[in-house]
Amino acid sequence: AEDPRPCPEAQELDCKCPQGRSCSEKSCLSCSQLPRCQPGWEPARIGVEYFRFECKPCENGTYSSGNSWCRNWTDCEGSGFVTLRAGNRTHNSVC
Repeated sequence: AEDPRPCPEAQELDCKCPQGRSCSEKSCLSCSQLPRCQPGWEPARIGVEYFRFECKPCENGTYSSGNSWCRNWTDCEGSGFVTLRAGNRTHNSVC
């Protein structure tokens, strides 16, 4: 799965590393392998200058089907549809 966060500017740290990796330090001179996270979890960057990564649970209103960043649930009502099944940490809403 791909990182859903857009990378409009080159200084966006994770745009400098290939998929599945992220900057090891603030200056992004090297990239580290991201952890493989279970469904309902996503990689989290820990540190200010030098980074390490571990999995953290998706926040309320987001989901991950596994080994990917958490994404926002689809807003069915906001798109003019009815929610048939509410989203949870591992599944998107179904409209």
